[in-house]
This record gives sequence, C-alpha cells and structure tokens, in this order.
Amino acid sequence: MSNRVLPDKRDIINKIYEAKKEKIKVYPSYVPRASEIGHPCERYLVYSITRWQDRIPHDPGLEFVFEGGRLVENLAIKDFEEAGYNVYRPEPDKAIAESRPRITGHIDIRVDFGDGNVYTGEIKGLNKYDYDSLNSLEDFFNSKKVHIRKYPAQLMTYMYIKGEDVGFFYLKSIPGFQPKFIWINLDYNYMEEVLKKTERIEKYVKDGTVPGCIDDYKVCERCPFLHVCLPEIKLQPMEIIDSIEMEEKLNRLFELKPVFKEYNEIDKEIKEAIKEKERLMIGDYLITGKYIDRKGYEVKPSKYWQSKIAKL
Repeated sequence: MSNRVLPDKRDIINKIYEAKKEKIKVYPSYVPRASEIGHPCERYLVYSITRWQDRIPHDPGLEFVFEGGRLVENLAIKDFEEAGYNVYRPEPDKAIAESRPRITGHIDIRVDFGDGNVYTGEIKGLNKYDYDSLNSLEDFFNSKKVHIRKYPAQLMTYMYIKGEDVGFFYLKSIPGFQPKFIWINLDYNYMEEVLKKTERIEKYVKDGTVPGCIDDYKVCERCPFLHVCLPEIKLQPMEIIDSIEMEEKLNRLFELKPVFKEYNEIDKEIKEAIKEKERLMIGDYLITGKYIDRKGYEVKPSKYWQSKIAKL
C-alpha cells in the first residue's frame, strides 16, 4: 500500500466553495425584474432598486443550486430539440426592454409545437416534493414557498409583453430529471394586479419613499434586506420576554426544523408509494393497509388563533 499522504479533502472542498463565492456578485437593478415582481413584499422590490448595494449576497451553497438550474435549462432545450420541435431563446428581448411599465428579464424558452404558434415557457428544476405538488396554476399560488409563488407572475409577464394568452411551465425533477409540462392561460385580472404593483414600485422609487413592512416574518427571515428593515421592526411596540429557557427551546426548534421538513417530504413519498396496497414487505418492514369509513363530522370554529415564528 502506498504511503503517499493525500491532500486533505476538507481543504479541497473549502477551495471549491471559496472559488464559488468569488463568482457571487451583486448588480444594480433599475426597474423591477419579471422573476421578482411576484414577491409579496413591495418594500423588498423597492430596496432591490434603490438599495441594491445593501443586499446581502447569497451563500455559495445557493450558487451551486443556481448553477444546477442553468444546467436544467440546457437539458430542457435538448429535450424539445430531440423531440423535433423548433426552439427559440430570444435573449435579450426587445419587447421586454420596451414594456410599459418597465419590467426587465429574459425568457427561458419559446417553442414551436407545430400548430402555427410559438409559445413562451419557463423552465424550472425542482426537488421531488415540489415537483410532485405542482400540477396546475393554483398549485403555484398556493405554495408555502415564496420563490414558487413568484413563478406565475414571471411567466405571465413574459406572455403579456409578447401578446400571448397561453404559455407553459416545463418542470424537471431533481434528482431524476423527469419532465412535466403544464399549460398556463394568461389571467388578465392577475396580470392587472402585477402591472399596478409595478407602477407603485416605480412611484416609490421616483419619490424616494418606501412602502410599509410586510406583516409576515416567514418572508422576512430569508430576506437579503432584513438588516435594513430590522431596526425599524424593533422600533415598533412589542413585548420583550427575558427567558433563557424559552430562548433555548426556540433555538432547538430551529435546529430541528430541517429534519422535520425532510420527515414530511419522505412521509408523503412513502404514503403515495404504498397507497391501496393491503400487504407489502420492504426489507425488514411489513406494511399493511385498508380503507376506513369516516364517522361523524368536524365542526370548524369561525375563528382561531394562529402564531408564526421566524428567526430574525
């Protein structure tokens, strides 16, 4: 056996992360972006233009995700071309540059499916849980994840600017890279709301003002402008509890949060896989199942108390 001393694997990974970190840049934005206009916080959209230099850059781990997303786009284009469809990638797009109100962005893909029309599409690489849960426009709107709720506004903005009433999402699962195709009709009422929001953002920027803080700390906790808003949030009246025990429990709660999320995702996948199987053996696991008749009914209260916890 060789006595050679191998380079430390931790040093190798650290250098890879450092190289990735060097690629992360924060660039100025002068008008709202189509990929962001669906964000629920208008203050965030204003700061993205007026205080872009204060944005906290995303971490190298997320940069790996973004690079993977770009690879998925190339795979999707390859899928369509191999199927014999004509694919177009208009970048930059003059129609977007001349839109009113101004919205910037670039279209992922436009495809001629052979019916005499060219359709605008958005390509998204998604984890298995999100991939399985998205099958209609309503599923995007109902997602608990902010970045997924932004997707319809992005696609519909491109469709509106191009004068098209039908577009599509092309989703690929990660891992697996299986395809899913979803037709999307342009919702003119929703698009009108998007345009009005864009006009409000333009006015805030022009007047040098900002809208109020959003009342959803679940959105705030991952915001790259949280450090800008936080002083103002702390100035608002609030009760302060000095409890080391409670703080430790909250710390532990957030430590367990990723594990709980993974549990729910795996639990859902298993339930789908074993549905309607009365007796099943998988390794050392015996699984049985049967249908249960529902009895009685549940009376839901007219109102209830809901608490939200976010780490600031």
